[in-house]
Amino acid sequence: VGANTTLAQIIKLIDEAQGQKAPIQRFADTISGYFVPTVIAIALITFISWTLFFGKPISFALITAVAVLVIACPCALALATPIASLIGVSWLAREGILFKEAKFIETFAKADTIVFDKTGTLTKPDENKIEFIGTSLNRKEMNSLSILSSQSTHPLSQALARHFPCSEEALILGFVEVSGRGIFAKVNNVDFKIGSGEYVSSPEQDIQESGSMVHVSIDNVYKGYFVISNRYRDGFSHVINNLARSFTLYLLSGDRDTERMRLEKFFDSGKMLFNQKPIEKMEFIQDLQKNGANVLMTGDGLNDSGAFIESDVALSLADDIYHFSPAGDAILEARRFDQLDKYIQFARKSLSIVKVSFAISILYNIVGLSFAITGNLSPVVAAILMPISSISVVAFATFSTGILGRKLK
Repeated sequence: VGANTTLAQIIKLIDEAQGQKAPIQRFADTISGYFVPTVIAIALITFISWTLFFGKPISFALITAVAVLVIACPCALALATPIASLIGVSWLAREGILFKEAKFIETFAKADTIVFDKTGTLTKPDENKIEFIGTSLNRKEMNSLSILSSQSTHPLSQALARHFPCSEEALILGFVEVSGRGIFAKVNNVDFKIGSGEYVSSPEQDIQESGSMVHVSIDNVYKGYFVISNRYRDGFSHVINNLARSFTLYLLSGDRDTERMRLEKFFDSGKMLFNQKPIEKMEFIQDLQKNGANVLMTGDGLNDSGAFIESDVALSLADDIYHFSPAGDAILEARRFDQLDKYIQFARKSLSIVKVSFAISILYNIVGLSFAITGNLSPVVAAILMPISSISVVAFATFSTGILGRKLK
């Protein structure tokens, strides 16, 4: 309710985006800050030069100086970057990727290294094969496990909750979830622990299964584990193969390496790390950055929060809008995952349009000032040409980005 609703969170994202500026926009603002005093100085130098060094009448020198002031257009500089960025972000939003702050489209475009989480990111959390191995669980125990699982947004917990829907209510006390490790709580006065083998104190650490495992302990007695086999997202192989051409790819997973052989078709063996705790993921991102990498972290947005914070830009996938969490810098609808490579290329081309728009505005000012300084431009003509520069920059950014956007369809 209230500020926790999906709508309220989206509104918060929009408000934050409107209040943020991209690094390239801050650069443009810095240039604009020097623009006015520089133009005034040029106008004064022009006036003095024509009167003292070239012997022209004061009226001619004054008209020339006024033309310099009129033709110079800080508006073109100020509009070039935000207009192009805004249109780029708008096109991406239409295609299912929402940026939390305006600045992240630039860092998104500059990424050269992509780090993927596995469970819930590369795999589909709503399509799993689930099998329990261990001491049989009775109906009440399964119902309690289902209730606890349904309270977590972790993909494996959600898979259990869907596969074993609860049939009756229960009293839950002391519910605690340790990010990426598991849950413990007292249900109907019975202690439950579900999660990783280390967290649940599994006695069988050498288990080898072809899937992710969720271990179960009831009243401090180890019961066994669920084996959850994954199905990878539609377009997974297409996206990874395309991204591998332009990016360095890594896989970080908190699961065991039971699917290593399958994933070696897409990732270099040395670039896949399994059994990773949240703190280890975060430290791995830091190590990449120390070596000069611009890191895009792609994960589920909750259990990868440490790695998200450390990465240059973080992309979270949203499967379930009711468990929507704005943990990342950008949020992608999971059904659009197969378009990820296109979105990154679009962001890169949008950034190029921003730079070209900025160059056009600078070129206009250089050419306009050159004509005005030499006395070949009257203030009236300058007043007509000045707004044309702003219109041309806006038009170029609008149509260029629009053409790119239509190619996303």
